[in-house]
Amino acid sequence: MGAVGIVAGSGLEMAPPFVGWETVSAKSRFGVIEVRRGEIGGRTVLFCPRHGSEHTVPPHLVNYRAIIAGLSALGADRIIGTAAVGSLSCDIRPGTAAVLTDFMDFTRRGPVTFADGGAEGFAHTDLSEPYCPDISGALLHACGDSGIEVTTPCTYICVDGPRYETPAEITMYRRWGADVVGMTNAPEAILAREAGVCYGAVAVITNFACGISQMKLSHQEVLAAMGSVQDRLVRALVLAVEKIPGERGCSCR
Repeated sequence: MGAVGIVAGSGLEMAPPFVGWETVSAKSRFGVIEVRRGEIGGRTVLFCPRHGSEHTVPPHLVNYRAIIAGLSALGADRIIGTAAVGSLSCDIRPGTAAVLTDFMDFTRRGPVTFADGGAEGFAHTDLSEPYCPDISGALLHACGDSGIEVTTPCTYICVDGPRYETPAEITMYRRWGADVVGMTNAPEAILAREAGVCYGAVAVITNFACGISQMKLSHQEVLAAMGSVQDRLVRALVLAVEKIPGERGCSCR
């Protein structure tokens, strides 16, 4: 049974119990990452703050390839991602969560692939089921058991950031069928599938998106919303790790 990786987004960088775990590093040809290694329910867990422990790395500069390659090198064959998102629907309210089932990738930040030419070649990766059903199921039940109101299915649209979206962009995304918007999740899902690693994600709705909300958006609002659900979200992550089946019965490989 392999390790479980947790790629943590805004507001979870210093969350207990992960903050007290030992720090280890992993090196790949894409760079070096530092993660915290511990144990939950007898399973090795690798906790990686996506934006760094001090939240200093903006979304468009996160080294997603190093994160996924590094976690895989450390033995992770399952990865859970967390994300702070804006809601595109009045029915998906701040303070709730969503288990992601599909995405649209509108990032332009660089190659979202491990294929960089040369002898290793490349593959055209199938994403007809973008998120691992085993992990998604574990997250759905874990959120419910932890007292978090959760919705699924949910389609995530990924943009570069770090700016927030314009009202016209949000109107367009809603017409396309997106439910939430964020800046980080699609690259992780794509790279995990390329690496043959199971990946599932839970999004915390921190605000209504621009044009729906009548207030100006701010990162402080995001952090405050994450703080209000942090204890329940951490409990959900712990339960999800325990609920993921020991054997991989999905087709993510």
